[in-house]
Amino acid sequence: MLLDNVALGRYVELDSLMHSLDPRGKLLGLFVLAGFAFSINSFYDVLIMSSYTLVLMLLSKLSLKYYMKSLKSIWFIVIFAFVIQLFTIGGNTLFKIGFIRITDTGLFNAAIITFRILFAVLLSSVLTLTTSPTSLAHALEDVLRWFFVPKRFAHEISMVMTIAIRFIPVIANEADRIMKAQLSRGANFDDRKFSGRIRGAISIIIPLLVSALRRAEDLSIAMEARGYNGWEGRTRFKQFNWKIKDTVFLISFCLVCFTIIFI
Repeated sequence: MLLDNVALGRYVELDSLMHSLDPRGKLLGLFVLAGFAFSINSFYDVLIMSSYTLVLMLLSKLSLKYYMKSLKSIWFIVIFAFVIQLFTIGGNTLFKIGFIRITDTGLFNAAIITFRILFAVLLSSVLTLTTSPTSLAHALEDVLRWFFVPKRFAHEISMVMTIAIRFIPVIANEADRIMKAQLSRGANFDDRKFSGRIRGAISIIIPLLVSALRRAEDLSIAMEARGYNGWEGRTRFKQFNWKIKDTVFLISFCLVCFTIIFI
């Protein structure tokens, strides 16, 4: 099932330390750390990020399969980035066949860029798997307000991003349903010809687009029927409480970032 390969946007409710942290601290810390993951340039940085990411994954008490699903969906990007960097010009030749030449510099750059992508995806998965979409929306709004973004724009941005994340599993489930329906009608998605693969993709994309537009219209009608008028006059049922453990985790995020910079 296609939905089983989608981890982003799925929230798994458990009783763990990562689940109990303030969503604002998790959002700010993991977002900054995921950004710093793209600045690692040595195996010392990889070792530090690997250790810290593994600790966060263990503290979430989630099965490893949830994180593997998030990596499974980007395997093509990882392989593509690795191959492109592998043939970087320069360095000592390690392997050569004809015009294909692999150097130590190319291998090092390919490994670094692969780890950068993996860390960014895993840290994002830790955030979405341990934080409900509603809490994530409120946390994003508060964090934007900390950086002096007007309340109206902060609320609208957080609402749009949260709806997009929330509907990733829904769209994946809808794509799986459409694919099964087309297979029952005789569609062939395993056609080796390029034209056949294009026809198979179109038979999924067009109904999926129509379904997504219909869901968007239904959502807008439902929000209007319930009196949604944006940020004006809105209150929250659940209030965030910043605790000592949130400060400790935010400090740990900063220490990892500073360590990567100065090492």
